[in-house]
Amino acid sequence: MTKRRYLVVFMMFLVIAINYMDRVNFSVSIPNIRKDLGFSLADIGDITFVWGMVYALFNFPGGWIADKLGLRWGIFVAFGWWSLFTIASPFAGSLTGWFIIRGLMGAGESPIWPFNAKAANSWAPPSGRSTAYTLAGSGQYLGPAIGSILVGLIIVKLGWEWSFIIFGVAGLILLPFWVWIVRDTPANDPRVSLEELNVIGNQVKSNEEKIDWPGIKSVFLSRTGIGMLLVYLTFGYILFTFLNWVPSYLFYTFHMDILKSAVWSSLGAFMGFVGFLLSGPFNDGLVRRYNRLTARRIGTAAPMFVAACCVVLSLITAKTGYGEVTAVLIGAVQLFMNMTVGAWAVNIIDISPNQVSTGVVYGIFNGVLNVMGACNSLILTAIASHYGFPVAFSSALVFMAIFLIGILFIVDKKSYNSLVAHALKSRISSDATTTDISYDVK
Repeated sequence: MTKRRYLVVFMMFLVIAINYMDRVNFSVSIPNIRKDLGFSLADIGDITFVWGMVYALFNFPGGWIADKLGLRWGIFVAFGWWSLFTIASPFAGSLTGWFIIRGLMGAGESPIWPFNAKAANSWAPPSGRSTAYTLAGSGQYLGPAIGSILVGLIIVKLGWEWSFIIFGVAGLILLPFWVWIVRDTPANDPRVSLEELNVIGNQVKSNEEKIDWPGIKSVFLSRTGIGMLLVYLTFGYILFTFLNWVPSYLFYTFHMDILKSAVWSSLGAFMGFVGFLLSGPFNDGLVRRYNRLTARRIGTAAPMFVAACCVVLSLITAKTGYGEVTAVLIGAVQLFMNMTVGAWAVNIIDISPNQVSTGVVYGIFNGVLNVMGACNSLILTAIASHYGFPVAFSSALVFMAIFLIGILFIVDKKSYNSLVAHALKSRISSDATTTDISYDVK
């Protein structure tokens, strides 16, 4: 049996890792950018907001573009686009220039998670979707974990401008390898054996299905769809708090220098990476043990509750001046909040009406997440400017509480099972294997 599916997941991991390296260079470089260009903290928040809002808004058409272009050429276009504007970032000059360059970069990055959802839906059997999605998605944290240290070293040795140039060039180098290795679906790849096709349970070529617009409409009009929109909305604030602002938190609260704050920030990124790796097997294991909705609720709610407890503890240690302990607790938040991803994010793959509609559905949900992520930069910098970063970070507790309400009380069994059944019908008509079908109707 061939093992092509693992190589595709690995390539998706590399794409996401480099994508988030291309973001972390800005976070780590903030003190130097402010010093050299005279930007205030509010200016930095505005730049982050513009990037985040463009990124969020382009998720909506980005998911549709991902479905139209397909996994292979869609990633080629998006990856090349954002790599070029990463290289261009240090040449932006004025505040307006930074708005334009970072906004254009965000537009290219916007389909990255719809593409990951498509890869998991197309290249993994239903019983392994969480693992495939989170293994690739763990690049979101391994990229910053490695990137934070590299950026700190590059800034010290060469200057902050070179971190953007070097990381952007690295992305361009990967492009030809992506096109050579990856195809849209297993059925489109002649290097995939019949045995592997049967394991994946997906024998439909990318040009044999059409986007199911009535099915997409039913997702967003359902109670489950509304509940999941609330989950995505609140996680957007939580994610962007701990993904983008930890270096600034440590620098301005505990007066760590650039390199030290980058190293301690990378600890949190490594812990977030571990959370992603654990999330897939953890949630696939829950689904094998419980009915799917119960498994998704446990996998979402239990780790997020622990993450909230770590936020409370970090606020206490920050007030007592223990910077390193606070950094460890912030890292623990990232570990546990990422353990939830294999449950709520893969829910969207499960309820998407068919394979070629995954990008559209996921793009809309992820757009909502990133709209809130963009607003996070304005809310958090406003709170931090008046009350300090510890209080700003503790604001995530409000969103964690709403997140739990969404998955536990708004998502309901009736509409959830109806959406999963519709998706299952599409897979049955696509010659899914008996093993896959029994998993889906469990």
